[in-house]
Amino acid sequence: EALTGLGFLETSSLHFITAEEASRSHKENLLEVENPRTEHTFLRPNLLIPTLRTLTHNLHAEYPQKICETGIVFNKNENQIKESPHLIIAHTPANFTILKQTLDYLFRTLNVNYEIKETSVKGFIDGRTASVHLEGKTIGYLGEMHPNTLRSWHLKMPLAIAEINLEH
Repeated sequence: EALTGLGFLETSSLHFITAEEASRSHKENLLEVENPRTEHTFLRPNLLIPTLRTLTHNLHAEYPQKICETGIVFNKNENQIKESPHLIIAHTPANFTILKQTLDYLFRTLNVNYEIKETSVKGFIDGRTASVHLEGKTIGYLGEMHPNTLRSWHLKMPLAIAEINLEH
């Protein structure tokens, strides 16, 4: 509700991604579905991939585009499948500062104190990316997408993204 009050559109994406999208994720231990009925053959390891797909499909829509989604992501640790609830916030055209203001508002609305620390995330611009911490635990990241990542998804506008693990 806080994000929709800021003009964000809530989306809902498939739990599955294609093999091509999986190769772009650069993640290991992806969960592949046996006998899929479509080209979507992997469970999503994050909400970033479906969000980039949504933005790619809406290149000709009016800007700014502000979307958010809460959903389950799937990862494998050793022989266990772990499901985690995540929140993603995407704003284009935007930068790190604009998205940090959005996070500040969201966490203030929820009465939660958080911290950020500069970090590096593959596909994001170094120096414009931070990890999000809650009670000393890393719960996500926020940052600006690297121009090469934008080009690989055919996106033309600067994009700021935050993805938060809601489990903690």
